[in-house]
Amino acid sequence: MLRIAPIAALLVLVACGQQDSPPPPRANEAAEADKTPAAVPSLEGSWAVTGIGGVADAASIGMTAAISKNSATLSTGCLRRAWTYTQNRNVVAFTASPSGSSNCGGESPSASAETAYAALTEANIAIFSKDGKEASLSGTGGSLTLERR
Repeated sequence: MLRIAPIAALLVLVACGQQDSPPPPRANEAAEADKTPAAVPSLEGSWAVTGIGGVADAASIGMTAAISKNSATLSTGCLRRAWTYTQNRNVVAFTASPSGSSNCGGESPSASAETAYAALTEANIAIFSKDGKEASLSGTGGSLTLERR
């Protein structure tokens, strides 16, 4: 009986030691890949405005957008409005610029153009689809859908 007690105590210690140590970590390549943020396309380039406020008939007004490193311009017919522009991944900011031109002889922008101008001014997020060939800009002023030209 005396010989069994030390062996039993040893078995108890071994069993307890196994329970205290955590299992070894397993490599999970999918989890590691998820930690790397996906590249977000840039808005820089030439775009056709294909939707204003969720309405996909904006192409009928012939509005375009040109976005460069620090500026954005919306044009429709002879009217043009400009903004300064920044982008940090999906977060965007547009600040209305006093520069704008009109060769329209005093013609006022259409209601659709005014809605688009307000949407761009208040846009604060850009969601991309179709491998960066389509972008939806949205914020408190509404939304614009753009398609790369």
